[in-house]
Amino acid sequence: MNYKINWDGANGVFAVPDSVAESLKLANGKAVKVILYILKNKITDINCKSIASAIGVSEEDVEDAVSFWQQVGVIYQVGSQPVEAVKTTLNIQPAIVSEISNERAKEKATKMLSPTEIAERAEKNDEIKFLFNAAEATLGKVLTYTEQRTIIWLYEYYSIAPDILMMIMDFAVSQKKASIGFIEKIATTWHDNGITTHEQAEREIRQLQNFYSLSGQITSRLELNRTLTPTERKFVNDWAAKNIPIELIIFAYEKTIDSIGKVKFSYMNSILNDWYNKGCATPNDVKSIESSRSISLKNDVKEQKKHSYDLDLLVAHAINNTPKIK
Repeated sequence: MNYKINWDGANGVFAVPDSVAESLKLANGKAVKVILYILKNKITDINCKSIASAIGVSEEDVEDAVSFWQQVGVIYQVGSQPVEAVKTTLNIQPAIVSEISNERAKEKATKMLSPTEIAERAEKNDEIKFLFNAAEATLGKVLTYTEQRTIIWLYEYYSIAPDILMMIMDFAVSQKKASIGFIEKIATTWHDNGITTHEQAEREIRQLQNFYSLSGQITSRLELNRTLTPTERKFVNDWAAKNIPIELIIFAYEKTIDSIGKVKFSYMNSILNDWYNKGCATPNDVKSIESSRSISLKNDVKEQKKHSYDLDLLVAHAINNTPKIK
């Protein structure tokens, strides 16, 4: 079918550099929208917030698009030189990496892939292609340049298997935290902790589910109206690992308020650890122990009040042995 441009509806035209057209294969739809808006409005001072509002995408998408067009040499920052896209191929990339002795440099090299390099990897590596397709299906969106680059970095630099990465993505979606930053954080933690097998990953997922479920309940039940601090999250993670129920945590919270008049997780943690070590699983267990201790204390007091002597005998002795004053 043949089509023509309706020039009757155009009040004018704007120039599009050839480099934009040459990079269309690498660009996603949002990146195209961003560059067209920039070109149409002749923007030099890029404001991601205003562009995002104008074209209906997120600020993160605009930032990612700007980074992409910088990488392919379409735009550049004032005061610097335009970047010429590096046309590398997979068959020479390993040689470049093998010459890097410093691990930090290797990490940077892997994480700073250009759009061209990303496209080549996806084309020549079936596992990367699978990861991109599966990630888009799981996350329900087209991957951005930054997301693609991060996935390759986790796969290549950390050697995280595709099935493990997909487990992390599935969990992120289930927790409504489907951001690449959240996915990267979990993947990095698993790498550092040596989580490499499917069985280990399943165990970690169960613990994470327990933590995030407990975290949400605590935030809601304590009416914090804020996110937990890193220190508070560590306490919650420990409680989740010990399977301490939310009702017991609420009871510790009430004890904390009664004692010090404010929410203090370190204080709650001391209380909960004491109860945990005594085998308490419910508030009733705690009340039972406290009741037993109260009875024991009362008995101790009674014993202390008992005289170790016969008071009547002492009185009689005092009367019969009144000292005589000479």
